[in-house]
Amino acid sequence: MKKNGAFENYAGFKDIIEIAHLLNLTATPEKIVETIVNSLCTRLGKRARCAFLEGEELTLKYWAGNHLCPINGIRINQKSIIWEAVKKGEPINITNPSQSNGYVHTLEAPINIKAIIPLSYIDPITNKENKIGALIVDSGVEEIPISKEEFEYLQMIGHLLSAIIGRAHLIKQLMASCQWQEKILLETAHNFRNRIVVIGGMARRIAKLAKDPELVEKAMQLLKEVEALEKHLQDFENYTIKKEE
Repeated sequence: MKKNGAFENYAGFKDIIEIAHLLNLTATPEKIVETIVNSLCTRLGKRARCAFLEGEELTLKYWAGNHLCPINGIRINQKSIIWEAVKKGEPINITNPSQSNGYVHTLEAPINIKAIIPLSYIDPITNKENKIGALIVDSGVEEIPISKEEFEYLQMIGHLLSAIIGRAHLIKQLMASCQWQEKILLETAHNFRNRIVVIGGMARRIAKLAKDPELVEKAMQLLKEVEALEKHLQDFENYTIKKEE
């Protein structure tokens, strides 16, 4: 992706809108994650990979781009800066090799310059943050820094990716626990509505700033869908609360 220096020209808008639509699909989250990782690789011209928490381990599961060896199943070194980002829940954009001093690399061909986006969602029952893993993007041996614009784009992608995975986890909980079904549905609707409010604001901003008529039309279409979904969720919450009284 080439940096144009203007928000309205940002090519990632189209990707963000398309990924936002995936929130309403029934496709498995694994397939969606794979699609997003491949899309990032194509869009940015960089390597992309995801690492997910499995118990006490952080394991690479999905990847795209020119990695020197298969990385699926590789466990992230406990002293890697990736763990630091996941534990703190804060995105990191390494633009200077010195920023990674003191940390240990996981891959055989170490790359210092990279962006790390932690993935997480809020559990509606405990109201606690559930850490999922991290999205890692770099340019490989070229070690070209991730631009500020690309970093902001990756954070939005991480936000949507977390929402998709979180939604899948919550649906699984719903199916496994009928006892908490009504409460989970209410909390899920509330939390999901909060998520789409962010997406609605983003679509509204794109429609206002974009110069491409086709992009404006798509943004307005997404905004209408979000507003309709917000109303359905609000009606559901009101009905459930009234039923409990």
